[in-house]
Amino acid sequence: MNKLRLSTQFYIIFTIVILLTSLFFTLGMNYVFEDFRAEQNRDQLATYANNIFDAYLNQGLDSPFLRSDYNGYVIYEDGVKVYDDNFQIIDGIYTSRQLFLRMNTWLSNEKTESFGDETFYFHLTRFQNDVLIVSFTDSTYLENLGTSFNVILRISFISLVLLGNTTILVWSRIILDRIRKLQGEVTKLSANNYHEPIEVVGEDEISELARRIENMRKEIESNEKTKQEMIQNISHDFKTPIAVIQSYAEAIRDGIADIQDTTIITKQADILNHKVKQLIELTKLEHNVTEQERTDISIREVIQHIYDQQKFRRDDVLFTLELDQSTYYGVYDYFFSAFSNIVDNMLRYAVSKITITLKNNVLTFENDGEHIEESMIQTLFKPYEKGPKGQFGLGLSIVKRTMDLFQLSIEVYNTNDGVGFTIKPL
Repeated sequence: MNKLRLSTQFYIIFTIVILLTSLFFTLGMNYVFEDFRAEQNRDQLATYANNIFDAYLNQGLDSPFLRSDYNGYVIYEDGVKVYDDNFQIIDGIYTSRQLFLRMNTWLSNEKTESFGDETFYFHLTRFQNDVLIVSFTDSTYLENLGTSFNVILRISFISLVLLGNTTILVWSRIILDRIRKLQGEVTKLSANNYHEPIEVVGEDEISELARRIENMRKEIESNEKTKQEMIQNISHDFKTPIAVIQSYAEAIRDGIADIQDTTIITKQADILNHKVKQLIELTKLEHNVTEQERTDISIREVIQHIYDQQKFRRDDVLFTLELDQSTYYGVYDYFFSAFSNIVDNMLRYAVSKITITLKNNVLTFENDGEHIEESMIQTLFKPYEKGPKGQFGLGLSIVKRTMDLFQLSIEVYNTNDGVGFTIKPL
């Protein structure tokens, strides 16, 4: 089936369903209507018998309107046959005399008798004690009625199949045209054409698929824009230390600068090394790459380690730590790097204090630095997004990617006297 077109699959499935339905419906209808048709046969025979009786009274038995392909009759007067028609229906079963004798044993006016595979229906009319009218029929009426019923049934199902397949043909063409159009839109995406919007019409599953692809297109377009901006910002960020290293190296070579100026080259090289490490770390996080085993990490130990490294960077900033024994499931080095970036950011903008609190798996960093504009809060975690003082960097982007990797949420907000970060499990 996978090698067939959708329209062909629709036709095959619909036809199979209709044929199976027809089979079971026909069998069921034949079973249900078997008794009903037999009752119809008896009813038409009773009507025929009444017509014969009326014609006998009015001496109109020669009327062509009494001719029947299914029924016959015998009229007895004082036990002697005086009229008959279509007696061949029961010929070989009864003689006229045998029929007369047989009917005198019947207790009702209607009788059904079977001989082999044949079934015969009889109707008796008694008049003035000396006139007996016996009307009879076999299964021919039933067979013709059943044949007519089956013909009508077949025509109905053939019409249903044709009408259904025509409807499916029209419907499938509409659906397939929409799918082909969507396929063309996806092909454009694969050709790196992310700028043309995908048209979304309707509320069905195909429309929902188109809507999701359109959202994907917007996300890819946004990511491409971010990537281009990131490349430009990285180039700009690397250009300054490289230019400083180059100029000082040339100055030392030409004897213009002292050998002691190599410390500036070393410092700029450290800056470059730090940026390269951040870039590699961000790339790893973008692809969710970590070969280290995940375990329950004591966040208290991570923060204490960071504090021991950072506490002397600024003598004018006081650290306050309030840490319980909460743990996060992840990798120690990744948490250490991410939280170090937050503390580094806190130190850069703090005036006099930084407070780090860990309680019931909620980790909070707060300082008394300058507030962040609300519009900037929404984009603070984007790579190389310009910070409050016009600085670029990857630190907060690394933080966000790390939190996403280990199913943690991070929120940045303004406090009464500064800025805060809150991290907690999703």
